[in-house]
Amino acid sequence: MIVLAAIRADACAQAVLTTATAVADLFDAKLAALHVRQPHGSSPTDLAIALGAPLREVTGSAIDEIIEAASDPEVAALVLGAGGGRRRRDRHPAGHTAIEVITRVGKPVAVVSSHAQPQPQLARILVPLEGTSESSRALADTITLADRRQLEIVVLHVHSPATVPAFADHEPHATAAWEHEFLSRHIAIPHTRVSLERRLGVPADHTIAVAREQHVDLIMLAWGQNLSPGHARVVSRTLSRSDIPLLLVPAGDAVTPTSSL
Repeated sequence: MIVLAAIRADACAQAVLTTATAVADLFDAKLAALHVRQPHGSSPTDLAIALGAPLREVTGSAIDEIIEAASDPEVAALVLGAGGGRRRRDRHPAGHTAIEVITRVGKPVAVVSSHAQPQPQLARILVPLEGTSESSRALADTITLADRRQLEIVVLHVHSPATVPAFADHEPHATAAWEHEFLSRHIAIPHTRVSLERRLGVPADHTIAVAREQHVDLIMLAWGQNLSPGHARVVSRTLSRSDIPLLLVPAGDAVTPTSSL
């Protein structure tokens, strides 16, 4: 299996390749790089070689070439830069190429800000869970891979005022039982390296804050690949504001990153 890094000859190439190295280790896959040449553009060949990533260079539409390359059955996941939209409002949370790719590639895609300073090896990941079986199923295989790599997994669940357990502030034992039951329902692996963070409010407001508080190396989100108004608020907010790489896992059919699952 392969983790494919789509790199441009810009400041984001280093962060994309470093993130791809970490994701490849997570997926137990080899690393490869793709560069879509542009007229009069330079090539990131030396950077790819320095990181040990075989580089394939092609010409044409960046969107079409990246999507075609990612469709190869050997590609387990894709990593690319967020593009120029990092500080835009949620309606445009990333550059045009990144938006087109993440909404059309039905595999895990990691998106990396040009300001990110990723680690070449993951130690701790953040997994926001809304508490639905669909999102839990979509993330199950990748969470299992993280557990096999002995990564720390921080689960985030954000309550609305209507869903806060009535006993939350008064009965510690009942609260602990609720948290254990929540993790047991949504996380199939042993909970040895799993912790649960709970917040109250709007999920999109808490994801980045908790990621920074917990010093995570990667945020992992299940989503429906729909960025139209009223959809994917957490994904949009995280894409537009986070310096931490974001791994997006399609929440349709379950995604199996490696043949061993």
